[in-house]
Amino acid sequence: MSHAKTATALTAALFTLAGVPAFAQNHDTHANQAPDTSEMDMSGMDMSQMDHSPMNMTPKSGWTVMHHTVLNFVADNQEGPRGGSKSFVAGMTMIMASRALNDRTDLDLDLMLSPDAFMGKGGYPLLLQTGETADGVHHLVDAQHPHDLFMAMTAKVTRRFSDNAKGFVLVGWPGDAGFGPQAFMHRPSGENFPLAPITHHWFDSGHITMGVVTAGMSRGPLQVEVSQFTGREPDQYRFNLDRPRLDSTAVRLIWALNDRLSAQASWAHQVSPEQLHPQEDINRQSLSLAYAGPHLASTLAWGRKEATDGSEKPSDAWLVENTYRFNDKWMALGRYERVYNTELVDGAYWVAKTEIGAIRTFRINKAVTLGLGVTRQFNTVPEALKPIYGDHPNGTVGFLQLKINPTGSMSGMRM
Repeated sequence: MSHAKTATALTAALFTLAGVPAFAQNHDTHANQAPDTSEMDMSGMDMSQMDHSPMNMTPKSGWTVMHHTVLNFVADNQEGPRGGSKSFVAGMTMIMASRALNDRTDLDLDLMLSPDAFMGKGGYPLLLQTGETADGVHHLVDAQHPHDLFMAMTAKVTRRFSDNAKGFVLVGWPGDAGFGPQAFMHRPSGENFPLAPITHHWFDSGHITMGVVTAGMSRGPLQVEVSQFTGREPDQYRFNLDRPRLDSTAVRLIWALNDRLSAQASWAHQVSPEQLHPQEDINRQSLSLAYAGPHLASTLAWGRKEATDGSEKPSDAWLVENTYRFNDKWMALGRYERVYNTELVDGAYWVAKTEIGAIRTFRINKAVTLGLGVTRQFNTVPEALKPIYGDHPNGTVGFLQLKINPTGSMSGMRM
Protein backbone atom coordinates (compact mmCIF):
# COMPACT_ATOMS: atom_id res chain seq x y z
CA MET A 1 0.00 0.00 0.00
CA SER A 2 1.38 3.47 -0.88
CA HIS A 3 2.16 6.10 1.78
CA ALA A 4 -0.71 8.27 0.52
CA LYS A 5 -3.20 5.38 0.75
CA THR A 6 -1.86 4.46 4.18
CA ALA A 7 -2.27 8.03 5.41
CA THR A 8 -5.81 8.21 4.04
CA ALA A 9 -6.72 4.94 5.73
CA LEU A 10 -5.23 6.11 9.03
CA THR A 11 -7.19 9.36 8.83
CA ALA A 12 -10.46 7.58 8.08
CA ALA A 13 -9.82 5.15 10.92
CA LEU A 14 -9.14 7.97 13.36
CA PHE A 15 -12.39 9.72 12.57
CA THR A 16 -14.36 6.48 12.44
CA LEU A 17 -13.15 5.38 15.86
CA ALA A 18 -14.15 8.75 17.23
CA GLY A 19 -17.62 8.38 15.75
CA VAL A 20 -17.36 11.07 13.07
CA PRO A 21 -19.14 10.34 9.79
CA ALA A 22 -16.76 9.84 6.88
CA PHE A 23 -17.82 13.03 5.10
CA ALA A 24 -16.93 15.18 8.13
CA GLN A 25 -13.17 14.88 7.90
CA ASN A 26 -11.18 18.07 7.48
CA HIS A 27 -10.00 21.43 8.92
CA ASP A 28 -6.77 23.19 9.86
CA THR A 29 -4.28 21.66 12.27
CA HIS A 30 -3.78 24.94 14.10
CA ALA A 31 -5.01 24.94 17.66
CA ASN A 32 -4.98 28.71 17.25
CA GLN A 33 -6.73 28.83 13.89
CA ALA A 34 -8.97 31.86 13.53
CA PRO A 35 -12.09 31.71 11.36
CA ASP A 36 -11.87 33.05 7.83
CA THR A 37 -12.27 36.81 7.95
CA SER A 38 -13.23 37.30 4.34
CA GLU A 39 -16.82 36.37 5.11
CA MET A 40 -17.30 38.39 8.29
CA ASP A 41 -16.46 41.49 10.28
CA MET A 42 -13.10 40.96 11.95
CA SER A 43 -13.95 43.08 15.00
CA GLY A 44 -14.13 41.12 18.21
CA MET A 45 -12.43 38.05 16.72
CA ASP A 46 -9.61 36.52 18.67
CA MET A 47 -6.49 37.03 16.61
CA SER A 48 -4.07 35.59 19.15
CA GLN A 49 -2.71 32.08 18.94
CA MET A 50 -4.35 31.21 22.21
CA ASP A 51 -6.01 27.82 22.30
CA HIS A 52 -9.66 28.65 21.71
CA SER A 53 -10.68 25.17 20.69
CA PRO A 54 -14.42 24.87 20.84
CA MET A 55 -14.96 25.80 24.48
CA ASN A 56 -18.17 27.63 23.72
CA MET A 57 -19.19 26.18 20.37
CA THR A 58 -19.02 22.46 21.14
CA PRO A 59 -22.50 21.17 21.99
CA LYS A 60 -23.12 19.11 25.12
CA SER A 61 -23.55 16.04 22.96
CA GLY A 62 -22.82 15.22 19.33
CA TRP A 63 -20.32 16.77 16.97
CA THR A 64 -19.76 20.30 15.72
CA VAL A 65 -18.27 20.18 12.21
CA MET A 66 -16.73 23.17 10.43
CA HIS A 67 -15.61 23.23 6.82
CA HIS A 68 -13.75 25.81 4.78
CA THR A 69 -12.04 25.77 1.36
CA VAL A 70 -9.83 28.38 -0.31
CA LEU A 71 -8.52 27.89 -3.86
CA ASN A 72 -6.37 30.41 -5.71
CA PHE A 73 -6.15 30.09 -9.50
CA VAL A 74 -2.92 31.99 -10.13
CA ALA A 75 -1.08 33.44 -13.13
CA ASP A 76 2.42 34.27 -11.88
CA ASN A 77 5.02 36.26 -13.83
CA GLN A 78 8.42 36.92 -12.24
CA GLU A 79 10.63 39.24 -14.28
CA GLY A 80 14.37 39.37 -14.92
CA PRO A 81 17.04 36.76 -15.72
CA ARG A 82 16.13 34.58 -12.73
CA GLY A 83 12.37 34.93 -13.11
CA GLY A 84 9.78 32.77 -14.81
CA SER A 85 6.07 32.35 -15.46
CA LYS A 86 3.60 29.72 -14.37
CA SER A 87 -0.13 29.17 -13.93
CA PHE A 88 -1.21 26.93 -11.06
CA VAL A 89 -3.77 26.24 -8.34
CA ALA A 90 -2.87 26.66 -4.65
CA GLY A 91 -4.89 26.65 -1.47
CA MET A 92 -6.39 24.28 1.07
CA THR A 93 -9.53 22.57 2.24
CA MET A 94 -10.19 22.12 5.93
CA ILE A 95 -12.62 20.35 8.22
CA MET A 96 -12.56 20.35 12.02
CA ALA A 97 -14.79 18.00 14.00
CA SER A 98 -15.24 18.81 17.70
CA ARG A 99 -17.21 17.39 20.57
CA ALA A 100 -17.40 17.54 24.35
CA LEU A 101 -16.17 14.39 26.10
CA ASN A 102 -17.62 15.69 29.36
CA ASP A 103 -18.46 19.02 30.99
CA ARG A 104 -14.80 20.05 31.14
CA THR A 105 -13.07 18.15 28.36
CA ASP A 106 -13.24 18.65 24.57
CA LEU A 107 -11.90 16.64 21.64
CA ASP A 108 -10.88 18.15 18.28
CA LEU A 109 -10.04 16.12 15.17
CA ASP A 110 -8.54 18.12 12.31
CA LEU A 111 -7.56 17.38 8.73
CA MET A 112 -6.26 19.76 6.07
CA LEU A 113 -5.39 18.97 2.44
CA SER A 114 -3.75 21.10 -0.24
CA PRO A 115 -3.80 20.98 -4.06
CA ASP A 116 -0.22 22.33 -4.10
CA ALA A 117 1.17 18.82 -4.46
CA PHE A 118 -0.27 18.64 -8.00
CA MET A 119 1.55 21.75 -9.29
CA GLY A 120 4.84 19.88 -9.78
CA LYS A 121 7.94 19.33 -7.67
CA GLY A 122 9.43 22.69 -8.64
CA GLY A 123 6.59 24.70 -7.11
CA TYR A 124 6.12 28.14 -8.62
CA PRO A 125 8.48 31.04 -9.50
CA LEU A 126 9.01 33.53 -6.64
CA LEU A 127 12.05 35.78 -6.74
CA LEU A 128 14.19 35.89 -3.56
CA GLN A 129 12.47 32.82 -2.10
CA THR A 130 14.49 29.85 -0.80
CA GLY A 131 13.73 26.71 1.19
CA GLU A 132 13.39 22.94 0.77
CA THR A 133 14.25 20.93 -2.35
CA ALA A 134 12.47 19.88 -5.54
CA ASP A 135 14.43 16.71 -6.28
CA GLY A 136 16.40 15.79 -3.16
CA VAL A 137 19.59 17.04 -4.83
CA HIS A 138 19.26 20.80 -5.41
CA HIS A 139 17.94 23.65 -3.29
CA LEU A 140 14.87 25.48 -4.50
CA VAL A 141 16.00 29.05 -5.21
CA ASP A 142 13.78 31.87 -6.50
CA ALA A 143 10.88 29.46 -6.19
CA GLN A 144 8.28 28.50 -3.58
CA HIS A 145 8.03 24.80 -2.83
CA PRO A 146 4.60 23.14 -3.10
CA HIS A 147 3.01 22.16 0.18
CA ASP A 148 2.33 18.52 0.91
CA LEU A 149 -1.06 17.00 0.08
CA PHE A 150 -1.50 16.24 3.79
CA MET A 151 -0.97 19.59 5.49
CA ALA A 152 -2.46 18.56 8.83
CA MET A 153 -3.86 15.53 10.57
CA THR A 154 -4.21 16.13 14.31
CA ALA A 155 -6.09 15.17 17.44
CA LYS A 156 -6.31 17.44 20.48
CA VAL A 157 -7.81 17.11 23.95
CA THR A 158 -8.54 20.28 25.95
CA ARG A 159 -9.30 20.27 29.68
CA ARG A 160 -10.86 23.33 31.37
CA PHE A 161 -9.88 23.78 35.01
CA SER A 162 -11.80 27.03 35.57
CA ASP A 163 -13.43 29.83 33.59
CA ASN A 164 -10.05 31.30 32.66
CA ALA A 165 -7.61 28.38 32.94
CA LYS A 166 -7.19 25.26 30.81
CA GLY A 167 -4.64 22.90 29.36
CA PHE A 168 -4.37 20.93 26.13
CA VAL A 169 -2.37 18.20 24.44
CA LEU A 170 -2.15 18.02 20.63
CA VAL A 171 -0.72 15.16 18.54
CA GLY A 172 -0.19 15.61 14.82
CA TRP A 173 1.21 13.70 11.84
CA PRO A 174 1.57 16.16 10.27
CA GLY A 175 0.84 19.06 12.62
CA ASP A 176 1.91 22.60 13.49
CA ALA A 177 4.98 23.01 15.71
CA GLY A 178 4.54 25.69 18.38
CA PHE A 179 6.84 28.31 16.88
CA GLY A 180 6.30 31.76 15.40
CA PRO A 181 3.16 33.59 14.32
CA GLN A 182 0.26 31.90 12.56
CA ALA A 183 1.20 30.49 9.17
CA PHE A 184 0.76 32.96 6.33
CA MET A 185 -2.25 31.21 4.79
CA HIS A 186 -4.17 31.41 8.08
CA ARG A 187 -3.34 34.78 9.63
CA PRO A 188 -5.90 37.51 8.85
CA SER A 189 -3.24 39.90 7.54
CA GLY A 190 -1.85 37.39 5.04
CA GLU A 191 -4.48 34.82 4.10
CA ASN A 192 -5.61 36.67 0.95
CA PHE A 193 -2.17 37.07 -0.65
CA PRO A 194 -1.86 34.66 -3.60
CA LEU A 195 1.84 33.84 -3.07
CA ALA A 196 3.89 32.91 -0.02
CA PRO A 197 6.07 35.49 1.74
CA ILE A 198 9.86 35.16 1.41
CA THR A 199 10.04 35.15 5.24
CA HIS A 200 8.13 31.84 5.33
CA HIS A 201 11.13 29.75 6.39
CA TRP A 202 12.02 32.13 9.20
CA PHE A 203 8.59 32.30 10.83
CA ASP A 204 6.11 29.57 9.98
CA SER A 205 7.67 26.77 7.93
CA GLY A 206 6.80 24.41 10.80
CA HIS A 207 3.10 24.56 9.98
CA ILE A 208 3.62 21.21 8.21
CA THR A 209 5.68 19.19 10.68
CA MET A 210 5.90 15.44 10.14
CA GLY A 211 5.26 14.51 13.73
CA VAL A 212 4.53 16.84 16.65
CA VAL A 213 3.32 16.63 20.24
CA THR A 214 2.37 19.91 21.92
CA ALA A 215 1.30 20.51 25.51
CA GLY A 216 -0.03 23.90 26.57
CA MET A 217 -1.52 25.79 29.50
CA SER A 218 -3.42 29.06 29.45
CA ARG A 219 -4.61 31.32 32.23
CA GLY A 220 -6.33 34.61 31.47
CA PRO A 221 -4.51 36.38 28.61
CA LEU A 222 -1.37 34.22 28.77
CA GLN A 223 -0.61 30.86 27.22
CA VAL A 224 2.60 28.82 27.26
CA GLU A 225 3.16 25.76 25.11
CA VAL A 226 5.97 23.29 24.53
CA SER A 227 6.33 21.20 21.36
CA GLN A 228 8.44 18.15 20.70
CA PHE A 229 8.56 17.81 16.93
CA THR A 230 10.36 16.43 13.89
CA GLY A 231 13.08 18.89 12.94
CA ARG A 232 13.49 17.68 9.35
CA GLU A 233 11.38 19.68 6.89
CA PRO A 234 9.14 17.72 4.49
CA ASP A 235 11.01 16.03 1.66
CA GLN A 236 10.37 16.34 -2.10
CA TYR A 237 7.70 13.62 -2.12
CA ARG A 238 4.51 15.60 -1.61
CA PHE A 239 1.92 12.81 -1.47
CA ASN A 240 3.26 10.77 1.44
CA LEU A 241 3.90 11.15 5.17
CA ASP A 242 7.53 11.34 6.27
CA ARG A 243 8.82 9.37 9.24
CA PRO A 244 8.22 11.17 12.57
CA ARG A 245 11.33 11.67 14.70
CA LEU A 246 10.32 14.07 17.53
CA ASP A 247 13.94 15.17 17.92
CA SER A 248 13.44 18.94 18.21
CA THR A 249 11.92 21.29 20.80
CA ALA A 250 10.00 24.57 20.65
CA VAL A 251 8.63 26.85 23.37
CA ARG A 252 6.11 29.62 22.70
CA LEU A 253 4.56 32.29 24.95
CA ILE A 254 1.39 33.98 23.70
CA TRP A 255 -0.14 37.10 25.21
CA ALA A 256 -3.62 38.25 24.17
CA LEU A 257 -3.43 41.93 25.09
CA ASN A 258 -7.10 42.41 24.15
CA ASP A 259 -9.66 41.07 21.69
CA ARG A 260 -7.81 42.61 18.74
CA LEU A 261 -4.13 42.69 19.68
CA SER A 262 -1.86 39.75 20.51
CA ALA A 263 1.85 39.04 20.79
CA GLN A 264 4.01 35.93 20.73
CA ALA A 265 7.61 35.09 21.55
CA SER A 266 9.06 31.70 20.67
CA TRP A 267 12.30 29.72 20.61
CA ALA A 268 13.20 26.44 18.97
CA HIS A 269 16.12 24.04 18.67
CA GLN A 270 15.69 22.26 15.34
CA VAL A 271 17.67 19.13 14.55
CA SER A 272 18.76 18.59 10.94
CA PRO A 273 16.06 20.70 9.25
CA GLU A 274 17.65 20.64 5.79
CA GLN A 275 17.61 17.38 3.84
CA LEU A 276 20.65 18.50 1.82
CA HIS A 277 22.64 19.47 4.94
CA PRO A 278 21.64 16.79 7.46
CA GLN A 279 24.58 17.50 9.78
CA GLU A 280 23.45 21.07 10.53
CA ASP A 281 21.20 21.95 13.49
CA ILE A 282 19.79 25.44 14.04
CA ASN A 283 18.39 27.58 16.82
CA ARG A 284 15.44 29.79 15.98
CA GLN A 285 13.85 32.83 17.62
CA SER A 286 10.71 34.77 16.76
CA LEU A 287 8.75 37.78 18.01
CA SER A 288 5.50 39.02 16.49
CA LEU A 289 2.59 41.37 17.10
CA ALA A 290 -0.79 40.86 15.39
CA TYR A 291 -3.79 43.18 15.18
CA ALA A 292 -7.24 42.47 13.75
CA GLY A 293 -9.86 45.19 13.78
CA PRO A 294 -13.10 45.75 11.90
CA HIS A 295 -11.23 46.86 8.75
CA LEU A 296 -7.48 46.45 9.28
CA ALA A 297 -5.50 43.26 9.97
CA SER A 298 -1.75 43.67 10.52
CA THR A 299 1.25 41.56 11.51
CA LEU A 300 4.71 42.78 12.51
CA ALA A 301 7.26 39.97 12.92
CA TRP A 302 10.97 39.31 13.38
CA GLY A 303 12.70 35.95 13.11
CA ARG A 304 16.25 34.62 13.40
CA LYS A 305 17.96 31.39 12.31
CA GLU A 306 21.40 30.53 13.65
CA ALA A 307 23.56 27.45 13.13
CA THR A 308 24.28 25.80 16.47
CA ASP A 309 27.99 25.42 15.62
CA GLY A 310 28.35 29.18 15.18
CA SER A 311 29.86 28.74 11.72
CA GLU A 312 27.77 31.49 10.13
CA LYS A 313 26.39 34.88 11.06
CA PRO A 314 22.77 34.67 12.28
CA SER A 315 20.20 35.16 9.52
CA ASP A 316 17.39 37.62 10.34
CA ALA A 317 14.07 38.37 8.67
CA TRP A 318 11.49 41.14 9.11
CA LEU A 319 7.88 41.30 8.00
CA VAL A 320 5.21 44.01 7.94
CA GLU A 321 1.94 42.68 6.50
CA ASN A 322 -1.47 44.35 6.12
CA THR A 323 -4.91 43.69 4.74
CA TYR A 324 -7.36 46.59 4.70
CA ARG A 325 -11.01 45.80 4.06
CA PHE A 326 -12.90 48.81 2.73
CA ASN A 327 -16.21 46.93 2.61
CA ASP A 328 -17.51 43.48 1.66
CA LYS A 329 -16.46 44.05 -1.96
CA TRP A 330 -13.00 45.63 -1.87
CA MET A 331 -9.80 44.99 0.05
CA ALA A 332 -6.21 46.22 -0.29
CA LEU A 333 -3.09 44.14 0.38
CA GLY A 334 0.35 45.37 1.40
CA ARG A 335 3.45 43.50 2.55
CA TYR A 336 7.10 44.44 3.10
CA GLU A 337 9.84 41.90 3.87
CA ARG A 338 13.57 42.16 4.47
CA VAL A 339 15.75 39.07 4.75
CA TYR A 340 19.44 38.31 5.31
CA ASN A 341 19.63 35.32 2.99
CA THR A 342 22.55 32.89 2.70
CA GLU A 343 21.00 30.57 0.08
CA LEU A 344 20.29 32.73 -2.99
CA VAL A 345 23.94 32.65 -4.13
CA ASP A 346 27.31 31.93 -2.57
CA GLY A 347 27.54 34.46 0.23
CA ALA A 348 24.96 36.29 2.33
CA TYR A 349 23.03 39.41 1.32
CA TRP A 350 20.18 41.58 2.55
CA VAL A 351 17.29 41.50 0.06
CA ALA A 352 13.79 42.93 0.25
CA LYS A 353 10.38 42.49 -1.32
CA THR A 354 7.48 44.97 -1.35
CA GLU A 355 4.08 43.68 -2.49
CA ILE A 356 0.88 45.66 -3.01
CA GLY A 357 -2.44 44.58 -4.46
CA ALA A 358 -6.22 44.63 -4.38
CA ILE A 359 -9.12 42.15 -4.51
CA ARG A 360 -12.67 42.68 -5.73
CA THR A 361 -15.01 40.13 -4.14
CA PHE A 362 -18.26 38.87 -5.67
CA ARG A 363 -20.73 36.92 -3.55
CA ILE A 364 -22.12 33.94 -5.46
CA ASN A 365 -24.39 32.73 -2.67
CA LYS A 366 -24.40 32.47 1.13
CA ALA A 367 -21.59 29.92 1.13
CA VAL A 368 -19.45 30.93 -1.86
CA THR A 369 -17.48 34.03 -2.83
CA LEU A 370 -15.25 34.70 -5.81
CA GLY A 371 -12.44 37.25 -5.64
CA LEU A 372 -10.61 38.80 -8.59
CA GLY A 373 -7.22 40.15 -7.56
CA VAL A 374 -3.83 41.40 -8.68
CA THR A 375 -0.59 42.09 -6.84
CA ARG A 376 2.61 43.78 -7.94
CA GLN A 377 5.96 42.83 -6.38
CA PHE A 378 8.99 45.10 -6.21
CA ASN A 379 12.23 43.33 -5.32
CA THR A 380 15.34 45.07 -3.97
CA VAL A 381 18.76 43.47 -4.30
CA PRO A 382 22.24 44.87 -3.60
CA GLU A 383 24.51 46.00 -6.42
CA ALA A 384 26.47 42.75 -6.24
CA LEU A 385 23.36 40.76 -7.25
CA LYS A 386 22.05 43.03 -9.99
CA PRO A 387 24.13 41.35 -12.75
CA ILE A 388 22.20 38.10 -12.14
CA TYR A 389 18.79 39.53 -11.12
CA GLY A 390 18.66 42.67 -13.24
CA ASP A 391 18.07 46.25 -12.13
CA HIS A 392 14.32 45.83 -11.59
CA PRO A 393 13.51 42.17 -10.84
CA ASN A 394 9.81 42.65 -10.18
CA GLY A 395 6.74 40.47 -10.53
CA THR A 396 3.03 40.60 -11.34
CA VAL A 397 0.44 38.11 -10.11
CA GLY A 398 -3.18 37.85 -11.23
CA PHE A 399 -5.50 35.46 -9.43
CA LEU A 400 -9.04 34.23 -8.98
CA GLN A 401 -9.83 33.35 -5.38
CA LEU A 402 -12.63 30.86 -4.65
CA LYS A 403 -13.85 30.54 -1.05
CA ILE A 404 -16.38 27.94 0.01
CA ASN A 405 -17.77 28.06 3.52
CA PRO A 406 -20.87 25.83 3.70
CA THR A 407 -21.44 26.54 7.39
CA GLY A 408 -21.68 30.27 6.78
CA SER A 409 -20.06 31.93 9.77
CA MET A 410 -17.83 28.93 10.59
CA SER A 411 -19.95 28.42 13.71
CA GLY A 412 -20.36 24.81 12.69
CA MET A 413 -23.14 22.36 12.10
CA ARG A 414 -24.38 19.86 14.63
CA MET A 415 -24.30 16.16 13.95
